[in-house]
Amino acid sequence: MNLKRTKKSNGNGHFTRDRVFEVAAEVFHRKGYDNTSMSDVATAAGLTKAGLYHHVASKESLLYTVLDSGLDMTDSHVVKPLEGITDPLDRLKTMIDLHLRLVLEERNLEVTGLLHECKTLSINDRGRINRRKKEYVRMTAKLIADVTRKYRVKDVNPKLAAFALLGMLNWTYQWYTASGSNSREEIVKHFQRIFLQGILGNTWVEQNAVKAAGH
Repeated sequence: MNLKRTKKSNGNGHFTRDRVFEVAAEVFHRKGYDNTSMSDVATAAGLTKAGLYHHVASKESLLYTVLDSGLDMTDSHVVKPLEGITDPLDRLKTMIDLHLRLVLEERNLEVTGLLHECKTLSINDRGRINRRKKEYVRMTAKLIADVTRKYRVKDVNPKLAAFALLGMLNWTYQWYTASGSNSREEIVKHFQRIFLQGILGNTWVEQNAVKAAGH
């Protein structure tokens, strides 16, 4: 899955509006939102400051669009593909895989920016972003609840488990490097085992034994 957007020109040697948002995400990530000026974004995008303001009204509106775009990507590349999976355990395993792919494989900084910068938005914009983030938490909690219900696990709180899982997945961007000793595939397998064995206990071990015997 290639989630990177291509660099495009509007015919006048300038990046398109989408590319401006991508560059802004990179600069916000590297320098931090508070330390980034509109001049920094303009320079990184190869625009004059006036040219940047042709695309966006303010730094805050630029941040909001970056975060909203990150949530759109999450819907497209994680939530939608899960709709075609009927088995609860397969759905949860796939969610872990796709979420890590989104955060790590192509280093989608619009997504990682969601972790820290939402608090800088206006009350209304922060409310819109937070509502979308809460929808994703609810979706994750439902995936976990479906698994625990199927395997009759009584002592797991799905909402708390969802916060734990998302914290584990989202924090990986802080330490992961593509050239590091662990591949994305290895991280996915380890995280699936750590989390699913954590909520299912011996049932997870038994399920894997059955699957291995079937092969």
